[in-house]
Amino acid sequence: MTFEVKSKDGVISSLSGRFGDFIFRTFKSGKIFATYAPRQPRPIPESLSVHLREQIELLNLEIVE
Repeated sequence: MTFEVKSKDGVISSLSGRFGDFIFRTFKSGKIFATYAPRQPRPIPESLSVHLREQIELLNLEIVE
């Protein structure tokens, strides 16, 4: 599952790499996407968006809806 995210305050314009169970990538368009990719295989949690929101809150990001 992939979610588009953006910086709440505009400080982060590019992000690439792993943070927790998510891999972040920035594309040429400037859009940042977070993909669920746990290091150890496990089922996708029912509350994946809640899990992502907890992780991105630490980076001061929000999900684009």
